[in-house]
Amino acid sequence: HLTLAELSGSRTLAAQYASVRATLNELLDCIPLLVRNLEHSQQQHTAVVEAVLDRDADAAREMMREHCGGTAALLRGFLA
Repeated sequence: HLTLAELSGSRTLAAQYASVRATLNELLDCIPLLVRNLEHSQQQHTAVVEAVLDRDADAAREMMREHCGGTAALLRGFLA
């Protein structure tokens, strides 16, 4: 995530992401590590990287939305 923020060329985006990530890490540490979740996350990361390498901004954007939305749902489910 941070690499993509840095590659965007926006110092503001990279700084904001780094700030959010510190809080997000604390939340992620509160949920169990499940193999199926880790595998799914890795598949999503791979799809994002492939879209970026293919210069397909729309696909990369959609995969990031899906990935971040899924992570948010996972956190809501475990931390509710």
